[in-house]
Amino acid sequence: MVQRALKIETVLPKIKELPTLPDVVFKVNEVVNDPSTSASDLETVISRDQAIAAKILRLVNSAFYGLPGRVDTLSRAIPLLGFSTVRNLVMSLSIFNISSVADFDMKMFWRHSFASSTATKAIALTDGIPDAESQSLAGLLHDMGKIVLFQHFVKEYQAVFKLMEQRKLSFIQAEKTLYATNHAEVGEALAMQWGFPPNISAAIAHHHNPENAGDFADFASVCASANVITQPRDEGFIIDLGFSEVKELCEGFHPLSEKAFLSVSRELGKQMQFFENFIDRMEAFRRPSPILQDEVSRTKGDSIWKLPEKKT
Repeated sequence: MVQRALKIETVLPKIKELPTLPDVVFKVNEVVNDPSTSASDLETVISRDQAIAAKILRLVNSAFYGLPGRVDTLSRAIPLLGFSTVRNLVMSLSIFNISSVADFDMKMFWRHSFASSTATKAIALTDGIPDAESQSLAGLLHDMGKIVLFQHFVKEYQAVFKLMEQRKLSFIQAEKTLYATNHAEVGEALAMQWGFPPNISAAIAHHHNPENAGDFADFASVCASANVITQPRDEGFIIDLGFSEVKELCEGFHPLSEKAFLSVSRELGKQMQFFENFIDRMEAFRRPSPILQDEVSRTKGDSIWKLPEKKT
């Protein structure tokens, strides 16, 4: 078994090799965070990157069902999707385009990321927490350190998954058992490399321990609760266990009210069919011709995600 061999100093050179995110990502986030923004403003920004604009239109038409006609303009797509969803699509497509992970199930990764984004925003809006859009972005990006680790340290993370199965550990527990760094620390370094705001960087770094996020502890705590309740479980998420059990799992993080629980459940029900279809299309953009990996042979027991242990 590998012991403590992987350190942040080993990973940093790989992070520095990554290209910067395109300007459209930061412009879109800036526009979405502005309360006075109109759909026209967002359309103007996205239109500057025709590749991204074209992919969004293709995704809308492939992922939505029952549309009365083809969506052929951003001006129609943006109101249909909503500002947050458009921002998340731009961000995820941009990250996806500069990373290449072949050895791990990234569909599960993105499914959890989109669900967490939906949950953070729903909690923030329900509980009157400021800056719900930034919360949503933190939920989307909280696990992005895994992308670097899955891409460049395949054997090390195969060992993580093996230890998870052997000892029934969570992902972060297995990482800490084996190595001197983890996906949260790597994600923070990546966020700094890409110039993300300090609140987003703090949530990425401390979505497992928000109490250590300093001035951003409350902000990171919402992301921590969203991360817990959107861990995959069978065909759904941990939130499907019901309010009492989920509330207990969130102890030590942002307290989950029954109202917020119902809001998250409702929003996940509305959003996830679209996102799952979107995730399927993301892979098709990269590899339009080869046969995709056979997902049918995977069983529910093969999931790489674990229910986090209750805090004591």
